[in-house]
This record gives sequence, structure tokens and C-alpha cells, in this order.
Amino acid sequence: MALKTQSKKQKTQAKAARKAAKKVGKSASKQIAAREDAVRNLIENQDLHDDLRNLAEAAKTAYARVAGNPQALLQDKKVHSEVRAGTSALLDAKSQLVGKPPKKKKRGRFFLLTLISSAVAVATVPALRTKALDLVFGPEEELDYSVGSAAGTPSSNGNAAVSNTASSPVTGS
Repeated sequence: MALKTQSKKQKTQAKAARKAAKKVGKSASKQIAAREDAVRNLIENQDLHDDLRNLAEAAKTAYARVAGNPQALLQDKKVHSEVRAGTSALLDAKSQLVGKPPKKKKRGRFFLLTLISSAVAVATVPALRTKALDLVFGPEEELDYSVGSAAGTPSSNGNAAVSNTASSPVTGS
């Protein structure tokens, strides 16, 4: 007796297997295309060649300085600069291989955040507000007002103070 048809369960399993194989095939083709692009970029991109050359030279000179004296890795400033240059070249090469432009540092946001937070602090804290006003306009001069100065004492402008000694009317006999 011949097999009539496949059961429903077998059909759905076969369909799922075909779908999974198709998905794996697509991802594999994308990976191959990406690798081909990377190899093509590695062969043709002159900037990438320069970055890799700079990386190799920096690593070679840093190794030459450290090979004789391992303490130079911690103490020698030239080794530090060579390692920094090599790291920079490596990051540049990586970004060119991946095809992404290097990220720009966002210093403007940090400056804006600092400016806003300092303005809020000056507005809300009275001690900071008085310090800021003293920095901008100079410290306040304290004036000492005295009521009823003595007669004949010179004032600050050099004139003698006028005494208010008007006689009061005498009442009585």
C-alpha cells in the first residue's frame, strides 16, 4: 500500500525546516557579502593602509623601548605616547573596516549642562548668589549712617558739620 499523503504535523515541520534553512541562507549570504566588502576595502583603501602602517610602527618602537627595560612601560613617556598613537591608529583602522565614521566628541552638551546647572545653583543658593554678585560687581560697601553727629566735627567731605542747636522756645513765667 502506498503512502497516501504526509500528515499535517509532518507538513508543518517540513515547512518550518524550509523557512529556517532559508533564514540561515540569507544570513550566511549577508555575512559573506560583508566579508567581501571588508577584504575589498582592505585591498583598495589607502587610508586604511596608512593606519595599519602607523599601528605597526608604533607597536614596533614601543616594543623596542620596553624590550630592554620592562619598567619603561610604566615610567617612559615616549612609550606612553607610542602606545597612544598605536591605539588611535587601531581605532581608525577598525572604523574604516567596519565602514562607520568615527564618533565625534560631544563637548558642547557637557558645556551646556555645566552652564545650566551652575545657573540653577546660583539662582537657588543665596550664598552662591552673593558670591557671584561680588565677583561681577565687586564687594558691597557698607555705609555707616549715624544720627545726630556732634557739632563742629568735620564730615567726610572736609566741611564742618552744622549743628542743629536752635533754641527751643521757653515757656513759662
